[in-house]
Amino acid sequence: MHRLRISVSELLGRPGEYRDVVLDAPIPGVAVALAHIDQKPVHAELRLESVVEGVLVTGPVTAPMVLECARCLSEFADDLSVDVCELYAGPGHEGPVEDDAYLVEAEEVDLEPMLRDALALELPLNPLCRPDCKGYCARCGADLNAGTCDCSDEEIDPRWAELAVLRERLG
Repeated sequence: MHRLRISVSELLGRPGEYRDVVLDAPIPGVAVALAHIDQKPVHAELRLESVVEGVLVTGPVTAPMVLECARCLSEFADDLSVDVCELYAGPGHEGPVEDDAYLVEAEEVDLEPMLRDALALELPLNPLCRPDCKGYCARCGADLNAGTCDCSDEEIDPRWAELAVLRERLG
């Protein structure tokens, strides 16, 4: 049996009943360009609650992340914390069910797609190793966190060179 497939047979059709579950399982493949969930287990403390529409899953989820700084490209680790609140539409649910809705299937809920979606949406797109990271010089590639470089800020974009000549004439 898959660790993230949970039987909810005792909850279905009994609004107000609930069950608490604690999960520790890896969720591979959750990534964006500069961040991904580590191969270590994701920790979730979830409440599965029967509601008229199906099963409501709520609770905190914590996952270890591996990040690459958007400025200096150094790798670092951090934890990602997300609070989930998702409805799994039950069998015989009246009303429209969206194409991307989570469903109770064979009296079970598969938590992996929901956890994967929640974590992927919270991964940072431009992580920084620290708020004051200066990154690298765009001209010489020097690490600006280690010190300054010898590049001049006075270098003028050739497209603006004629304006510099005009400024010299007028000034």
